[in-house]
Amino acid sequence: MMPNETKKSLKILSVGNSFSIDTMKHLPYIAASLEIEDIRLGNLYIGGCSINRHCTNVENDAPAYKYYTSNGGDWSNTPDVKVSDAIKSEDWDWISIQHGTGDGSRYTAVESYQKLPYLVGYIRSNAKPHTKIAFNMAWVMEPYSTHKEICSYEGDQMRMYENLTELTKTVVLPTNGLDRVSPTGTAIQNARATELSGRLSRDGFHLSYGIGRYIAGLTFLKALTGMEIDSVTWMPEDVTEADREIAICAANRAIASPFAVSPMQIN
Repeated sequence: MMPNETKKSLKILSVGNSFSIDTMKHLPYIAASLEIEDIRLGNLYIGGCSINRHCTNVENDAPAYKYYTSNGGDWSNTPDVKVSDAIKSEDWDWISIQHGTGDGSRYTAVESYQKLPYLVGYIRSNAKPHTKIAFNMAWVMEPYSTHKEICSYEGDQMRMYENLTELTKTVVLPTNGLDRVSPTGTAIQNARATELSGRLSRDGFHLSYGIGRYIAGLTFLKALTGMEIDSVTWMPEDVTEADREIAICAANRAIASPFAVSPMQIN
């Protein structure tokens, strides 16, 4: 490194659940592939944790989360961590919010997001002045999933996706203090129009360990940092070069058109 050259860094915390684990699992290796040397990632995890539950936890300053961290390699975890402690533990570039439905909340119900302004305000008041706040838009379930929300759409995945994106665009995105939405769910929906369609989920609800999580990580990184992902060469073991090209295309087109499915012809 030249004397005046600054190391590229990436510092992201997620106030999350299993969907944020899916999104961030491969992020250390994707970032390293882009020659990011200073990588600090954190994920505050409660399974299915909703915005309402996140808010209750911060109101009570509850040590309720399993805290996953990575400095560029494999993830480690610490039990019984508070949101306030995680926020103050690092000079975060971004703090991302993830909504879950473990308490009966819905992804496509306005009521699920009523406390989002409070959570954004809490993060804003506890984080560093330069820290930006993002919302990670979830993907919709597979038609065969037994999750009650997709069942309420009678397995109509596109109708659920359209409702989710409309709500994200009109209710979530305008939230005061929120800087960005990562269109992770749109990238997954883009990929469903390709030969990857049957390989994106491991249970109809969560993403597959390989290609599903890979697409999510690529999208999340570009959405928050603006970095070009075309030169990412790292791939999970079960991802091929052809898969990689589709994944990058799905992510790039989601960033370009966050709230609508894009055509996926690849030259």
